[in-house]
Amino acid sequence: MSSLEIDLRNRDKYENVIRAIDEYGLSIKESIFENLPSELMVTYQRIREIYVQEVTRDRGRVDVDSLIQLYMNVPKTEELLRYLLLATVLFTGFQNLRNELIYRVMMKNYEAISRVITNPSYSLISDISIKLLSDYENERAKRESIQDINEAMHSFIYGLRKLTKSYGTTLIKWLPKFRNIEAFERALPIFYPPKVNERRRRAIRTFIRWVSHETNLPIALGILTRGNYRHYTLIADVYSTMVTIRSGAFLALNNDHALRIINKILPNKDSGLTIKVDEVKGLVRAVGKLSGDPIIYERGAFRIGHEYCSRLKCSECPLNKVCMKLTWVNIK
Repeated sequence: MSSLEIDLRNRDKYENVIRAIDEYGLSIKESIFENLPSELMVTYQRIREIYVQEVTRDRGRVDVDSLIQLYMNVPKTEELLRYLLLATVLFTGFQNLRNELIYRVMMKNYEAISRVITNPSYSLISDISIKLLSDYENERAKRESIQDINEAMHSFIYGLRKLTKSYGTTLIKWLPKFRNIEAFERALPIFYPPKVNERRRRAIRTFIRWVSHETNLPIALGILTRGNYRHYTLIADVYSTMVTIRSGAFLALNNDHALRIINKILPNKDSGLTIKVDEVKGLVRAVGKLSGDPIIYERGAFRIGHEYCSRLKCSECPLNKVCMKLTWVNIK
């Protein structure tokens, strides 16, 4: 049960929860950047150093063209971007998706993956798919389909070949041209399997999150420098939804939808309550927007949900002092 009283007249209480989630999001890295192959880790760190140096020197202003040129001078910049893109494309190839397992399997097979990244050839698909599938299933994952992984790899190669041959450009030159999230999201499907579903939308938004924020890999400079990343739409998965609802962060909205949900939650303290993600997805996304930086909010909420809230580790949770602890609510 909650150790704090619900007081809908005191909106500051719930805004404090949002700020705490943001603060935690700022204090951690995206998992992908903690699981890069050593060669690409050096590239990632160098790009971030260049960005910080240039922004500091120009007092917050960014000369996009000169910054892109500096990025291009860093060895393996294009390879890093292709590696990140492939990681999200592979999200569509594994039905029993475990993100961090994918990162580990990719890192283990970097030598093979680097070949398809530098030379996108359809002839490489079969061997790489078999390697990825074998290592993925060896980590006690459920049975997967080699066909789904092949399709994901095929779409990735098709998109890269279209980008370089039909458009005559590369990711490092192409990504900074986008000025808004919506246009970026409409353009990215060329790299993903054609089946339109929630899994593909999540994969695309994950890639956008990784390259459109200064705390990640600041490559989509047109979006970043205009602050358009604030229009990012949260994925609103089980973990970020769990934290947003159980912590009471959604009550900062103080709208009819939030009131209906809290009135549904409170009478079920003793029996427990299950809420479907789709029922509150709009609330979660609205809270992310209210935070002022939905990318940071999502990163914090997801990690707290994954590491603490789903395991009921309230005493260790960074939200412990401000959370409403609506722990009888399950998210499905």
